[in-house]
Amino acid sequence: MQPLLKVSNLSKNYGSTTAVEDASFALGKGEQLVILGASGSGKSSLLRCINYLEKPSRGTIWLDGQTIGGHHDPEGTWSPDTEAELVRKRRDIGMVFQNFNLFAHLSALDNIAIGPRKVLKRPKSECRSLARALLQKVHLDRHADQYPSQLSGGEQQRVAIARALAMNPKLLLFDEPTSALDPRLTHEVLQVMQELATEGIAMIVVTHEIGFARKIARTVMYLEKGRIVETGPVSDFFARPEREQTRQFLSYVM
Repeated sequence: MQPLLKVSNLSKNYGSTTAVEDASFALGKGEQLVILGASGSGKSSLLRCINYLEKPSRGTIWLDGQTIGGHHDPEGTWSPDTEAELVRKRRDIGMVFQNFNLFAHLSALDNIAIGPRKVLKRPKSECRSLARALLQKVHLDRHADQYPSQLSGGEQQRVAIARALAMNPKLLLFDEPTSALDPRLTHEVLQVMQELATEGIAMIVVTHEIGFARKIARTVMYLEKGRIVETGPVSDFFARPEREQTRQFLSYVM
């Protein structure tokens, strides 16, 4: 079966600094991958390359059989995507950031409805109905008319998750979505993410929450200095890591 996502020999350089080096992996439809690693190990750079928020220095990314960032013409020549083509492909990849990135001047409901309305050109009433349904999904239906400044950090992050879902993406990327939250608010966000995983939404999650990783991940990947050190099924990864670097990392965080 063809994977939903395939990353092949991806590297990202910032000048003389290599953030990601020769990363290759695949993710099946409905699967959840958790990426672990110390700060500066390349986790966020890898995520940002997958949806071309950062242009990879090398490598190829396929999503549902379609290359992201470019395409081969009938003669086999590689042509970069136009901005319009890239925007269209990015619709299939939702991303939830560390710092929410909500529009301060819009209510929770309108933060969610704006994507389908502006990008997908759907009717306003349809977009608002969708937004209300998604607010209920993330347990915030009573907060529809509140603005980001009136919401807790955990509530804002759940609105951000609903906003990503509003575009009906094939893949969701989470870049340390609880790093700015206290433990109680972290629990609220992780509960919603766990529910999404149970529904079979394909996800890649960068997190330091080891207990959460054990609950939702099908596969766990460990990065160190931009390289994939080890990848394996969640049960084997934590119980029987194969690489010494992985064992050392887990001894620090568990």
